[in-house]
Amino acid sequence: MFAAYAARIDRDQPLSGLELGERPAPEARSGWSVINVKAASLNHHDLWSLKGVGITEDLLPMILGCDAAGVDEDGNEVVLHSVIGQSGHGVGPKEPRSILTERYQGTFAEQVAVPTWNVLPKPKELSFAEAACLPTAWLTAYRMLFTNAGVRPGDSVLVQGAGGGVATAAIVLGKAAGLRVFATSRDEAKRKRAIELGAVEAVESGARLPQRVDASSRRSAPPPGRTR
Repeated sequence: MFAAYAARIDRDQPLSGLELGERPAPEARSGWSVINVKAASLNHHDLWSLKGVGITEDLLPMILGCDAAGVDEDGNEVVLHSVIGQSGHGVGPKEPRSILTERYQGTFAEQVAVPTWNVLPKPKELSFAEAACLPTAWLTAYRMLFTNAGVRPGDSVLVQGAGGGVATAAIVLGKAAGLRVFATSRDEAKRKRAIELGAVEAVESGARLPQRVDASSRRSAPPPGRTR
């Protein structure tokens, strides 16, 4: 099958290790599903893989891509959750947590195999391309806001580095959940886009906020009234 894969690791020129070509199709195995990929999205994790972050040379060649949407063996439209080993499903309870391309071949191919537990129904209202952008960035943002920070409607949050995938998802989810979202970016165009997505205000990094926030997109909140 045709795929985009990391053939070499180069920390200084990562794209020099990227190759396009034929790779073996995934084989069926117990507890796993083979998905026909319809769309896959880029993630910065793909560049890290080419730099050797989270992967070692003995695992090469490694098909890149940690997000995708497609069709399963029964013809169902699905989206993939790319974290494997977190629950024990398909790999056993003792396998450490990893993400696709760290231990297992990724989604930049005609087919990909993942534990069946990682296969979720694709929202009908989304295209394959839209659904492929959901897993890593949007699940991370959701967990950040509603599991880790525990924010509720009416709370205020600070999203730093507007423009990135997780930051974009956090702004949209925050707006939809009734949060007051403040955003920061060094780039004027990204600040404007943050407002369009639902932030009540977007300021330069380091500027003063009009109020204290209940939570920040970083692990530690900034000093009251200021961003980092």
